[in-house]
Amino acid sequence: MKNLTLLFFLFFQTLSLAFANGGVVDENYFKKTGNIRLLQKADISLLKEDLRIKIVSDTTFIEVTYLLKNNGNTQSVQYGFPVDMFQEEKNEEENSHYYMEALYFEAFLNQKKKKTKYLVKENFYEGKHYNEEYYNKQTTQVTRQWHVLTLDFEKETTQKLTVKYAVQNYGNNQYYYNTFYPHVSERRFVYDLFPSSSWSDGIVQDFSLKLDLSDLQKHKCTPKIIDLEGLKNKNEDGIYTLSTKNFDLKKESFISVSYDNSKRIIAHCLKNYYEFFPILSISSSTENAEYLIDDDPKTVWKGKEGDWIKIKLPKVFTTKKQFEREQIKVFPLGIAFLNGNYSSEEKFKTEGKVKEFKFEMNDIEIEAV
Repeated sequence: MKNLTLLFFLFFQTLSLAFANGGVVDENYFKKTGNIRLLQKADISLLKEDLRIKIVSDTTFIEVTYLLKNNGNTQSVQYGFPVDMFQEEKNEEENSHYYMEALYFEAFLNQKKKKTKYLVKENFYEGKHYNEEYYNKQTTQVTRQWHVLTLDFEKETTQKLTVKYAVQNYGNNQYYYNTFYPHVSERRFVYDLFPSSSWSDGIVQDFSLKLDLSDLQKHKCTPKIIDLEGLKNKNEDGIYTLSTKNFDLKKESFISVSYDNSKRIIAHCLKNYYEFFPILSISSSTENAEYLIDDDPKTVWKGKEGDWIKIKLPKVFTTKKQFEREQIKVFPLGIAFLNGNYSSEEKFKTEGKVKEFKFEMNDIEIEAV
């Protein structure tokens, strides 16, 4: 069987929309029209709201606790908590599907778990925007799912309500015909405070927020925040906090976080969706070519402009992949390498990286992507 010989010539250069916060809803109106309507409850006030948001990779975990006071007679109200699910994104030329949904949802009343029911408004919102990078129009459709439960208040009593849930953040991974890893879009998460303004006059006496972006900071995802006035990252550790009195939920109504998670998504794709092709031999115009395939980022092959790397591998090999009952033939699909000196952060920043390369297979030049 013939083998493939790959040759590189190197050229160097030097240096998730998810809405949240609940309020009083009119369930009868939903039954009649299919829409949710918020009701203003003047005699139930929101004494405290403690909101905790933590983003880890493409998932956001939310925990919010409300302390509600009934200033009137015995009554029952329908409490609704909205979670938006992004259904799919449609380009003019092709469809690219993704699904954003609640991974779990739990409600606790006075520390006792309560069952909720769903009221779903399909195609709640459809937004169109122009993608400047790909010069096309895109459409995003949103389904809003309301988690509803009944709150029973005795005369002049308080209730402690806690809601815990997790959502996948808005994002899209697109695969194109000439690439074997996805183009990863910006990740987004939005938390909407406005629905809670339906309690009393819309002002919460004590409001506190903890926004934990430490995972994004650790992985250098460069988060961009549109936040509330006074939100601070005191220790520069990616954890933002805010504590204030008489917070008006109608005036400052949302928190938005967008970030770049492409490095982790691509790494996950390469590790989990592809199998490493066996290499028969590797050589180069300079020493230590084996460092390119030893799976150790601290060992570095170093070259200069015009140096080459030659890799020999089988044209095809058979393997038994996960979930496959029989051996299957596998063909080479692409090549990826770490570009730069990863042995230390300082060396990665200061030492040279590959700017361009020429790729040949069996002496035939192949266009690099």
